[in-house]
Amino acid sequence: MERFVVSTEEKRRRWINVGWGLLFSAAIVGTVVLEHQRDPESYGSFLLWSVASMLGAANLANLFFLLRYLRLIRDHCLELIPGKPRVPGKLRFFTAGKWTELELEQVSALRVFKRWGKLRHIQLVLRNNRGIRLEGYQDLSRLAESLQSALPSGKLMS
Repeated sequence: MERFVVSTEEKRRRWINVGWGLLFSAAIVGTVVLEHQRDPESYGSFLLWSVASMLGAANLANLFFLLRYLRLIRDHCLELIPGKPRVPGKLRFFTAGKWTELELEQVSALRVFKRWGKLRHIQLVLRNNRGIRLEGYQDLSRLAESLQSALPSGKLMS
């Protein structure tokens, strides 16, 4: 049995994305404020307050979803239980105090996505054409190798 957890690099990357969103929003609001001071008729106070409130609400929602994500993955892990002859392997997910299992025989395809030569995420396509995206785990390449060896060779797609 192999266990995988979400990496601290992934958590850090998500915090950085929220920070960039906040910085970009502040730049837009600052531009509208400067244009409002330069030409109050074209850039009225209604535009200023609507832009500021929309971007503020979007950033608060972004922060809310990030904090929710961080709370849910605090104890999250993924376990790959290899199969035995005539017994299919399982993929177990632990999130928010609950275990969920996926029989590996339900997987119809395994897709590995790389960007600039680095593995970004893994997608498991199920028999019902639904997908499960695995990303942000520590040692994602080892997870991909373990899944590839646990599944029949015909199920691997690039």
